[in-house]
Formats: sequence, C-alpha cells, structure tokens
Amino acid sequence: MSAAAEHVYRVANAGWVHCHGHQAQEVPAWPRLTHTALVVLDLDDVFTDVWRFEGKSEYATALIEKRVRTQGLVEGSAHIIMHRLLKVPGGFQAFFSAVSLDLWQRSSQWAKEQNDHCLVMTTGGLLCNGVDAGQARLLLSQRRLMCFAHSEEGMVFASTQALGSGASAMTSSAQVLVANQSALLSRLGPDAVEWGALWSTQPADGEICVSALQGVLGSAPVVMKAAELSLAGERVQTVMPALARDAAGRHALNPFAERVAWRAERWVASITALTAVVGGALVAVGAFTSQQADAQRDEGQSQRAQLAAMQQRIQAVTTVQAPLQLLPVAEFSRTLDEGARYDPMAFLAVLKSSTGSDIRIVRVKLEATQQNQNPNRARAFRVDGVVAPGASASVTRWVSLMSAAGWTLKAMDPAESSQGAFSYELVAKAAAPGNMKP
Repeated sequence: MSAAAEHVYRVANAGWVHCHGHQAQEVPAWPRLTHTALVVLDLDDVFTDVWRFEGKSEYATALIEKRVRTQGLVEGSAHIIMHRLLKVPGGFQAFFSAVSLDLWQRSSQWAKEQNDHCLVMTTGGLLCNGVDAGQARLLLSQRRLMCFAHSEEGMVFASTQALGSGASAMTSSAQVLVANQSALLSRLGPDAVEWGALWSTQPADGEICVSALQGVLGSAPVVMKAAELSLAGERVQTVMPALARDAAGRHALNPFAERVAWRAERWVASITALTAVVGGALVAVGAFTSQQADAQRDEGQSQRAQLAAMQQRIQAVTTVQAPLQLLPVAEFSRTLDEGARYDPMAFLAVLKSSTGSDIRIVRVKLEATQQNQNPNRARAFRVDGVVAPGASASVTRWVSLMSAAGWTLKAMDPAESSQGAFSYELVAKAAAPGNMKP
C-alpha cells in the first residue's frame, strides 16, 4: 500500500484534517473510524526538545517528566514521549516530546476503541525518523520551522515560529534558525540535509526556507518529495503521509503489539504480489523441470538396458566351467599358495619374536582343518604352550602380537594338564606380510 493510499489525520490546534489520496477534508475531532489510520499530533502546545543528563539513561523519562513539571512547560501533568536516546560521555541525551496527560490518555483510549488499526504519533517522531549520524532534517509546519540533527557531538533540536502572515515574517524566522545552526549545517553539507514541507499552504514559505538553507550550505539541500492535496479550494504541500507511514512502526504511541499488527497488515499486499510472481515462476520452472525429467527418464531406461545386458555377459563368464585339463594346474597353484603362507621356518621366526620369557612353547604342529566347514582354512598351526604362574597377561600380549603379525587365533582345549597350559589354533590371514616367506 502506497503512502497516498493511507488514511492520515492531522491534528492541529485549528482542528482535524483527513488526508486520503489527493484530497484533504476537515472532520470533527475524535471521529469514529471504519478504516486503518495514521494520526499525527501536530500541535503547538506539544513541547519538544533535546536535553542532556548525567547518569543512567534508564531514568530518562522520570528525569524529563520532573523537569517539565517543575518548569511548567506543559499544562497539568505531562506524559513523556521518547523519540530517541543517545549515550554520551558521562550521561545521555534525550530527544522527546511532552504532551499533557489528558491528551495522551484520550488519544490512547480513542485509538483503542476504533474498529481497525489506528496509530497515533507526534511530529517529533516524524522529524527524527531515519535521520542517522551525520544528517539533519528540517520540516515546515504552517509557520513553524523545526530542525533536528545528529552529529558527532550528539543530537540538536531547534524551532522557530513566524510571527505574522507575511513573507518577511517567514524570512526572518528561517534566517534565525539557519543562522543559529549554520556551523553544524555547513559542516554536514547539502547532501546530508533534508528539507520538507510537513504542512504548508503557501508555496512561497517553502522557497524562503530553501533559500535560507542554500545561503549556509552553498547549494540547495535535499528536498523531500511532497504530495499536493486539495483542501477547501486550497493547495496543500505535505510530506506527512510518507513520513507517517515510515515512522509509524517505531514512533507510534500505541502498544508494541498494535504497531506490529499494523505493520503485518501492510506486508500482506507485498507478500501477495510476491507470491503471484513466484507462483508464475514456479509454473515455468515446473514445465521446464518436467521436460528435463522426461529426458532423464528416457536416458535412465537406456542405461538400465545396457547395464542388464552387461550383467548377463558377466554372469555368462562366471558360470563357465573350467576345463578338466586345467584342474591339476589349479590344485598345484593352491598348494603353492598354502606353502607360501604356511612356511614353518617363517612361522617359527615370528613365533619366537612374539614369545616372551614367561611363555614356554611346548609343541608346534601343522594340521589340516575340515574342508566342509571353511574352504579357505584348509591348514592351520596348532601351538601348545605353558605360561609361568601369575603371568597370564603374557598370553594376552602374545595373542595380540601374533594377530598383528597376520594370524587369526582360536583358543582350544590345552593338550597339557599342567597349570598354565594353553593351546591355540593359528590360521594365516590372506596377504598378510607376517606370514610370507622372507
């Protein structure tokens, strides 16, 4: 939703004005609304300023409220609206607005009673929203000129009121404000200074303000784009709808939940448009993906057919029976392999190097195992030995060393009946270096 489509209400001392589209209309105060609305309190009796305090910023609101009440800056009890807090060496700065407690309570209650979202804010929030360090903004509201700046020294606020309706009064007011802030504004430069007509029915007033700024900056400041509204035959220049829309989520007086709900409603239109675009893109991608899938499916079927044919050829090769005349050669090769792996001299060398002083080898025997149990274990060494009393750990270490040398060990019933006797069957692991001939 664009800023022009928003329903914006300007609350001034002269009354309420409803702005929508390119039209503006005076309406009774505190109307009953049937749509979402942004309400800007642009009142002369709202006190706005930047104050500095020593101490912790957690007590800013209480300190400001006490000084406002003591100095009588607001009639009756005051409610403090904190626009921005800035920590500075030794304390903090606060940019705030003080409104009467009665006005704040009535505004809050009235906004809560509306059927749709209604966010209330002051001109101070619009003035500082989006102004970062090294920037400044000036706004003209009827005959009142306001300036907010954020520099390396901190925040600055200034305002002047033109006394009279003529051009000379406006010129004097603009020149006073600009002259008082000339050092700061010239240091920031024209590209960092914004100017806008918050609410102006006299185009000449805007020209006077821009001219005064140009005299200090050396060139024209950044002029904010203003909407032109028709109000009872007059033409109103205003940046209020755009500023109010940008500042509402952060500077509205409403509770946080109401501000979030208002912002979420604004996202719906954007999300809907984005969903439509994404949906169209997904349809196109889906069609392309479907074509690619068909092509890949055809290619996959062709590859599966080739794989099946290859597997058939492999199966045919593996099922070929060896010729009878080759069987003696195969048996001879097997015998040579076993001879290499079960060379007694190589085995005894390994056995000797692995046996400690606590173990006495009694007997080593090469035996034939059961072929039908495990064809790959046709031969095995049987080792009978005796371990010294209390040295059973030596057997465990010996088993580990023989296993590392390339042998698989299986405990068997000891051949000796003496204490510490043990027997193991040792089978050579395939291609293990520990059991090959040197």
